[in-house]
Amino acid sequence: MAERTIMVCDVCGKPATETVTIKVARGNFAKDLCATHVTELVAGARRPRPGRPRKMAGSGQAAAAPKRRSRPRKATGGRKKTASRKKAAGRRKAQASSGRSAT
Repeated sequence: MAERTIMVCDVCGKPATETVTIKVARGNFAKDLCATHVTELVAGARRPRPGRPRKMAGSGQAAAAPKRRSRPRKATGGRKKTASRKKAAGRRKAQASSGRSAT
């Protein structure tokens, strides 16, 4: 025996043509609607803008600089090592290790 599921409009009871997902108050709701009620719903709707939502226009605050989202910079503890100082430090280590092995 075969079974068939028939979608019915949640508003009027006619056969539904589409299932619509509505996001309201941090919740998602699904409604099955017929063609008539889908056109009524879409008549006053607009398409969402791609990307992040914009700030409210009448908030009264000036636009602040955006927060840094990257990695924080390293704190410099004094002077930075230059290439010549790195070479000198390497030479000193080499001399110290070769002096130890000779004795």
